[in-house]
Amino acid sequence: MNRHLIALLVASVCASLAHAQDEVTQVHVSATGYRTTGTKSDLKPLEAPMSYEVYDSDLLAKRQVDTVNEALRYVSGVTPESRPNVTIFDQYTIRGFESYRNYYDGLPLQYNGLWNLVPQVDAWATGSVEVLKGPTSVLYGSAPPGGMVNQTAKQPQSTQDNVVRVRIGNDNLRELALDSTGPLSRDVDYRLLALGRQRDGQQATTREERYLLAPSATWRISRDTKLNVNAYYQKDPALVPSTPLPATGTLRPAPYGELDSDAYAGDVNWAGMSRTVRMAGWKFEHAFGNGVMFLQNVRWTKADGFQRNTYNYGLQADGRTLIRSAYFTDEHQDGWVADNQLAFRTATGPIAHRLLAGVDYQKMDSHVRYGDTLSTDTPTIDLGNPDWNLLDPSRLPFDTYTERHDIDQSQLGWYAQDEAKWGPVTVVAGLRRDRYRSTDDNGGAATRIAQRRTSGRLAAIWKLDNGVAPYVNYSTSFEPTSGVDSLTGNAFKPTTAKQVEAGVKYQSPDRRTQLTGAWFDIRKQNVVVNTPTFNRYTQNGEVQSKGQEVSWRQIVTGDLDLTVALTHLDMQVTKNELDPSLIGKTPVWVADKQASAWLNWSAAARLDLSGGVRYIGRSQADALNTATVPGYALIDAAASYRLTDRTTLGVTVSNLADKRYVGACHDANNCWMGAQRSVEMSLSTRF
Repeated sequence: MNRHLIALLVASVCASLAHAQDEVTQVHVSATGYRTTGTKSDLKPLEAPMSYEVYDSDLLAKRQVDTVNEALRYVSGVTPESRPNVTIFDQYTIRGFESYRNYYDGLPLQYNGLWNLVPQVDAWATGSVEVLKGPTSVLYGSAPPGGMVNQTAKQPQSTQDNVVRVRIGNDNLRELALDSTGPLSRDVDYRLLALGRQRDGQQATTREERYLLAPSATWRISRDTKLNVNAYYQKDPALVPSTPLPATGTLRPAPYGELDSDAYAGDVNWAGMSRTVRMAGWKFEHAFGNGVMFLQNVRWTKADGFQRNTYNYGLQADGRTLIRSAYFTDEHQDGWVADNQLAFRTATGPIAHRLLAGVDYQKMDSHVRYGDTLSTDTPTIDLGNPDWNLLDPSRLPFDTYTERHDIDQSQLGWYAQDEAKWGPVTVVAGLRRDRYRSTDDNGGAATRIAQRRTSGRLAAIWKLDNGVAPYVNYSTSFEPTSGVDSLTGNAFKPTTAKQVEAGVKYQSPDRRTQLTGAWFDIRKQNVVVNTPTFNRYTQNGEVQSKGQEVSWRQIVTGDLDLTVALTHLDMQVTKNELDPSLIGKTPVWVADKQASAWLNWSAAARLDLSGGVRYIGRSQADALNTATVPGYALIDAAASYRLTDRTTLGVTVSNLADKRYVGACHDANNCWMGAQRSVEMSLSTRF
């Protein structure tokens, strides 16, 4: 592990110990309010008329989660890890709709939506993972219709606490991490997070490496005013890019048999991605009195990434020799985002209102350089007997095809929300207006987008005395769309979506049982469609996603609790004038059924055991549904033993049986193997 990071961690630990001995711990409570992802208010998930779940840091730590994809494994309505062995981004679907982008502390991790430089926040810096299902544009602007994932940041605390974690595992995993928090003075608290991790990637010859440093401080300026300043630096010298394999050998047998889980079609001389992400920002909160509160959340981001990778042009006639093309992407991003919220309370007769008004703005500039050999003078690879040392970077003709892009994007949104409570009934009504602008200059040929869209949400929940709370929800969303309709000559409009959802929530009086059941119908409209030869485009496509979800948490005894998640999804293309053969077909990446159960058991005074099983149903292997990716079931387990009151030993195992499976396919040339067995052991010490 990098000796500089080890020195940094040791110095931080020593400083924290010295500070803990010299300072008297002070505990202060801020008068400012808790705000959730679902409503940007203090309405808790069980009280909100929408599907909304929160997974805290304790649960993430028990499962030794590193990524958002891993955190979503046991969430209903979510198909995670479509490309399980890829680490440059988190790819998942929520209610059937694909997403690459996450939010961090209520603000988007900025990404241009076009290339490969996607910021990721490590789970070590995450306080909780919050999953909001259904359209979210009414509060967040442009977003996929399936929902969003928000990682909350670990916050400074007024009580001194220091944690050091050492972790080892298969694939040569080595990790050292620090989490230190406490008071700097009577009114200022700090938190310092640091981590270094190295491991081999699942695909042969690949590797992963990460270093992060995330300091933050909270200053209680007065009883009613608080300022949090924060920074996040993450360097990923080695990441695993998306290098697909053909369906022959993964999904179906090849002449040489089946590929193993570590199969790789790349080359050790031309593989991997490096990425550096720097973020800095602040949260300013002030309570004016009489229920009036103001929050400003601001973040600046600068990111750089360089990727070297290959993709394939299919197999030769022998069924084993893969034709490859080599390419690179050199990307730079600089952006900032600000969200200003004013919340206040009022009443009209028996109805209490919590009103929210906000304006947010985000802007990002991206610079991209791309080169591709288009398979010219690019060595093939024999998948039955691979040699990963065939490419000579100095001889690859990247001038065969090149692109340069300067991309400027901005979004300005105004939103308002009324959260009205009348006895047992809560109604949430919201409206938002967005202006989105984008310019993509590709060597003088600029593509411009200037689009406006109004989004809304109307939802209600009725909480009965017996703990049952039925709810209904109607919401809309949009995503900007570039290009020109070849049939009309007009610029494309935003792609839009609308959802109707009905469900029920239940919490027993003793809080031992929590249950959420939901039915939903999402229609994504104004989808750009094309002819099979891609020579004509128009915007009249529609995709419909209907389904049911159940999330159930049961405290069986004081030492035993169970979490169950069930999903049934029916998704299909309902309109496509230019390619009618796709009507009625299910898009790729989407599992039709999912089921999971996770059990926690405090087996002894110092011993905790956990285990789970998750089933992901079949998905389609191509757009025409000519083949399917079989479903699979995986078993996971975890155990922790408290050696002392301050030291804990933990073990986690994912895919306990080391089952070989295919994660997903996009078409006959692009499939990704599933995650192999992972065994990890950690030692955590508090002081």
